[in-house]
Amino acid sequence: MALDYHPPEFAATAIPVLTGHYLARNRESCAIRAFFGADLHLGARRFGRPTRLQSAYLARVSPAYVLWAERRQDQRAAIERGLIPLVPPQYVAPQTNGSTLPVTSIDDAVIMNFVRTVGVNRVLEAAVAVEAAG
Repeated sequence: MALDYHPPEFAATAIPVLTGHYLARNRESCAIRAFFGADLHLGARRFGRPTRLQSAYLARVSPAYVLWAERRQDQRAAIERGLIPLVPPQYVAPQTNGSTLPVTSIDDAVIMNFVRTVGVNRVLEAAVAVEAAG
C-alpha cells in the first residue's frame, strides 16, 4: 500500500456562469444574492455578459461612454492614443458655466417678423445646420 496519495488526472470542469442580465433582474432574496456575490468573488461562478450599466460601473465610466466605445471599435487604437476623442465633436454637449450668450442689438420685433416671413420650420432647420457646422 502506498504512503502517498496522488489525486487522479486534472479534469476540466465547467464553472457555472452568472450573466449580467440575470443578476440585474432576478428576484432572489438578499441572502441568495449575497451568496451569488461570494461565489463570484471566490471563483466558484463566473460573471458573463454584463449589462452596459454593470460594465460602466466596473470600469468607472458613464454608460454613454461605454455605448460610444461599442460604436467606435474600428477607431479604438486612435482613440486610446488620444488622437481623436471618444465622443465625436458634434455630440459633445456645450459646456456652460452659468454665463449667458452675448446679447445682440437686434430688436425682438424684427426677429419675430423674420420668423413669420420665413417660417418656423425653416428657421429651425437653419439653426440645426449652424450647430452642426460648428
